[in-house]
Amino acid sequence: MNTLGDILEQLQDPSELERLMLEAGDLAMAARLNKLGDDQGGDPGLLALQAVDAFTRGADDEAWVRLIGRIQNADAPAAVCLSEMLHWAMAH
Repeated sequence: MNTLGDILEQLQDPSELERLMLEAGDLAMAARLNKLGDDQGGDPGLLALQAVDAFTRGADDEAWVRLIGRIQNADAPAAVCLSEMLHWAMAH
């Protein structure tokens, strides 16, 4: 099993982010991120990296506990972690 540090390191690789979103089964978030990228003229992978950064810098203890709970028994922990971070960032 990967540690949280391993997962966070994996989330720094832009080439992995789209694959991880699809692996998480979060097609709605992937579509939302792609649309946001189109609307802003930006790269969805960069937007995802910004969401990961925003979460790691700004999430409160409750958000971290929820994140850890979701990834603890997940089949695809990095994918679930990314999905949770994206949802948190979009809400804040």
